[in-house]
Amino acid sequence: MYGGSPVPLGEEGGEGGYRNSLLLTRLARTRVSQLLRTYKRQQLGDEHFEDRSLHLKDLPILSTNLNGWLTLEARLSQASHSLHTYWTMLQWKREQILEEEEEEEESQQGEESQQGEESQQGAPWGGRPALSIPDSLHHVQLDLRDLVTRLQALLRCMSGGTVNQTPADMRRISPPRLNHRGNQTVWVTRLEVYVILRDLDLYLTRTGRDLLFLASRSHGALLGCPSKP
Repeated sequence: MYGGSPVPLGEEGGEGGYRNSLLLTRLARTRVSQLLRTYKRQQLGDEHFEDRSLHLKDLPILSTNLNGWLTLEARLSQASHSLHTYWTMLQWKREQILEEEEEEEESQQGEESQQGEESQQGAPWGGRPALSIPDSLHHVQLDLRDLVTRLQALLRCMSGGTVNQTPADMRRISPPRLNHRGNQTVWVTRLEVYVILRDLDLYLTRTGRDLLFLASRSHGALLGCPSKP
């Protein structure tokens, strides 16, 4: 399901495994935060746009269930599955945006001048051109792929080489729809992308905090990577 080749894992367990997981989490969150700000400015017209009333029902729950803290393996497994869900949601929106762009190019080829102005704004004084929204979403997907691969490696180390369910074995999530009256519009599509990026930003923040907390709570068990959690 994931495109490209996974990043080299090196040591699955030990201090390197934990450090790399935390690093990948922070890198992914930085990219998502930057994209979210840019997206709100370019697509929603306000960099500070916020609407906490908007939700997509199939996104992972952001609230913490205290029962999930009983085992370290269960916590990491939950994060791996949830991040895969975000990967799938981004894939769905990326494909939808690409289809809409193709349809728009066929029906409205007279807007090339406006697109040229936007590209100049994204690459002032000969700098790199700004990534399109689909390309930016794809970069986030690559970050999530690498992070899920790392978390799966830690789970294999902790369980003695077996993991109950890998991302490739998981079902493809059916595309959800934002709770909104009326037909699907460009604005609703933009809001759906906003909700996914907003919740992913929050989830990656929580994942990084979880990794730090769980390492401390286990008194170095994660760093030693025992056979049983």
